[in-house]
Amino acid sequence: MMKEEYAVNDNDLEFVEIAEFIRSENRKEILKYKEQERRRKRNFYRMLTVFFAVFFMAVMLGAFAFHLSFLLVCTVLVLEAGIAVCLYHAPLWVHVLELLIGMGAGIIFGQPLFMAAGVLVYLAAILAWTGVESFIFWQ
Repeated sequence: MMKEEYAVNDNDLEFVEIAEFIRSENRKEILKYKEQERRRKRNFYRMLTVFFAVFFMAVMLGAFAFHLSFLLVCTVLVLEAGIAVCLYHAPLWVHVLELLIGMGAGIIFGQPLFMAAGVLVYLAAILAWTGVESFIFWQ
């Protein structure tokens, strides 16, 4: 009786081989998923870095080069970034219209170069929100 308990059937070996094969495939998928996750995180941090660098550059440009109030510069640029996030899923023509309105306001109020910096902040916010959305929704 004891020998029968420890006896290994050929069927048992097949199950072990199949389980090992399945486990190795799962490991490859897990490694692939982890690599995709690392890539997503790197892209997320790159996009946020680009946004904050453009935002900081626009604040410095507006405050020091164009001699505008720091509060005014930050308010306009935060509004640009907020509008970009709100209009993220809008069609392309809405984004173009918003950029034209911003440039028109810059021409009317005598600060077209500052509003060009605002357009760059708008575009950087769109790029950054793409990274945020892909990072959040794939977690």
